[in-house]
Amino acid sequence: MPTPLAICLEDLDAGSPGARYLRCVAVPGRQPGLRVDPAGVVFWRSEGPVACELWVSMDQRLILYRPEGAPAVVVRRSGRALEVPVGKPVVLLDQDGFEVGTKRLRVHVHGEASAIAAPSYLPAPERTEARGGLRGAAAAVAIGAALGGAALFEVRCHPPSPVPPTPRGDQEDAGAPPAEDAAAQPDIEVRVQPPAISPMQPPPPPPPPPEPIEVRENPPGAPAPDMMSPEKTGEVPEDPSKP
Repeated sequence: MPTPLAICLEDLDAGSPGARYLRCVAVPGRQPGLRVDPAGVVFWRSEGPVACELWVSMDQRLILYRPEGAPAVVVRRSGRALEVPVGKPVVLLDQDGFEVGTKRLRVHVHGEASAIAAPSYLPAPERTEARGGLRGAAAAVAIGAALGGAALFEVRCHPPSPVPPTPRGDQEDAGAPPAEDAAAQPDIEVRVQPPAISPMQPPPPPPPPPEPIEVRENPPGAPAPDMMSPEKTGEVPEDPSKP
């Protein structure tokens, strides 16, 4: 049975560090959960125009799904691009990017989430004073505190500096792996049909009740003696060996 996945959606064109990383949980199946509207805004378990959905498949993979009538969504991986077909799940990997309208997002997959929580922004790390001037503090941020047990990861403010946004005409995503590594990346997987969530198995029937403890009114009496036995008649049985 699939389990929820803890992920972060990174806004590559965020105006401030506090609006860059959005902590989210993708839930199994196409139930109302994590969605992105045509403007690239992430919303949670509510109705409205949908550009794509993010959910977990039966084989525990993160899926991007574009429903009927949704605007174009493009997935990018190592310089390659795929316009997501309508009604066909696309498997996302860690560090994949996708575009909805003018919004560019990158996916960070952190693993299984033991609890389901609404999206929330990751606080920006603060800078601290040190000898020799101002330096960036490496902040280990516990995503599990909000997502119920997900692993820790480290966010550094400085160095390195944030990568400047890539022009829209450039096919190379900001921060993508080098070109020589592109051949090693797997192709973007498109599935013909989404795997259906298997129905819940009915609980096993309860065990039969134990046999009741028997309580008797009176203990069983001793059997009546045989009145014709030698002990009662006083006769001594003959020895068959004597003539």
